[in-house]
Amino acid sequence: MSTTASQSRDDHPYSPANPGDSRSPCPALNALANHGYLPHDGRNLTAAQLLRAIHEVYGLSLPFSFLLAHGGVMRCGTKGKLDLHDLAEHNVVEHDGSLVHADAAKGEKYAPTNVDPVLLRQLLDTTSEDYLTLEDLTQAQVTRQASSPPLHTLQSVVSKGELDLIVQVFGVPASISHSQNLVGDELHAEKLVVPKPFLRQWLGEEKLPDEWHGPSHQTGLKELIAGVRAISKAESKETAQAP
Repeated sequence: MSTTASQSRDDHPYSPANPGDSRSPCPALNALANHGYLPHDGRNLTAAQLLRAIHEVYGLSLPFSFLLAHGGVMRCGTKGKLDLHDLAEHNVVEHDGSLVHADAAKGEKYAPTNVDPVLLRQLLDTTSEDYLTLEDLTQAQVTRQASSPPLHTLQSVVSKGELDLIVQVFGVPASISHSQNLVGDELHAEKLVVPKPFLRQWLGEEKLPDEWHGPSHQTGLKELIAGVRAISKAESKETAQAP
């Protein structure tokens, strides 16, 4: 899977958004547009285009990709199409408490789509290591959401799902992050961590990280549900330990 993603990237060089291009609060979709897996202007996107790009680049299963693509178009689009900025409509799919985006201002219909450099720095400073674990990301999310309006139940589940996908898609075995090589069953048994350089580029520049060679495995709804449960447990532990 990772080899396919790497080869495909050669045909999709990074080009940041131009003035007038449509972008969302979702770095995953913005990066796909910036690399041309989606139309670069981010406009008039169909569910089929979204499904294909999400599946190809991020390694999500076809059913999971179908759910995300068609769900987004149904919720935020018009006549079977959407502009990426449509996803910024506040409290439709977008929600407060994002790791790297400021909350929507009171009375505003749309949330900010630009990354907040202060929030990005706070995320990266969660630990002194050169990577973030799922527990680190959970800690960062608990801290961030404590300063935002409370999320309702569905939004809370969505935010946990977003966190888990960062680890599932960009995570590498902890031993590899320390320059050791693992193969086969050893690799999949390893705890996944997310290198900070990946996050700086993906979140900060909305660019697929230079040293990322694609996801190590396919992520489906089963894996997502397990991840959300793990994050819920980690959040409960983090909250209990808070002063």
